[in-house]
Amino acid sequence: MRTVRPSLAHKPLLSVEEVAILLGQSRSSLYRSIERGDLPLPVFKLSGRWRVPRRAVERLLEGDLPVMGVGASPEAGRSLDL
Repeated sequence: MRTVRPSLAHKPLLSVEEVAILLGQSRSSLYRSIERGDLPLPVFKLSGRWRVPRRAVERLLEGDLPVMGVGASPEAGRSLDL
């Protein structure tokens, strides 16, 4: 049976690569921002991979001010090993 990958619009969490494409940035630039803790988006580490909530990216693109707080930096983020 073939697994169908959900479209980007329906995924609640995006990879760093997907966020980079949406923001027009390089993947390495986003990883550097995550490591410095200055990416204006919440980030979460799930099973060793960084994930960003899709709605947070959409809000940033719509011009809403970023909300910094829990999950906004690697130190404040949540790490779940699933």
